[in-house]
Amino acid sequence: MSKILDVIPNDDYTLSIEFDDGNKIIFDMKPYIKTLVYSPLQDLTRFKDIKIEEKAVYWRTSEDKQSTIPLRLTIDNMLFAIRE
Repeated sequence: MSKILDVIPNDDYTLSIEFDDGNKIIFDMKPYIKTLVYSPLQDLTRFKDIKIEEKAVYWRTSEDKQSTIPLRLTIDNMLFAIRE
């Protein structure tokens, strides 16, 4: 499975994601940020404070970075959502 090389959070709440195999996708986060779990990302500054793991992207949702569980989306989550 591919690894994430780069992610760019856009002003329209989409993510431009580049993978190590050369593929790129635009993932629409708007449906997610309307849910309770991802609602902190409605703040565009927080949305743009995204981090990359090999196979996931995540956000910290609190100023206390030590005690906060990050919001996380894996490649599998994204691909499953795109297929729907």
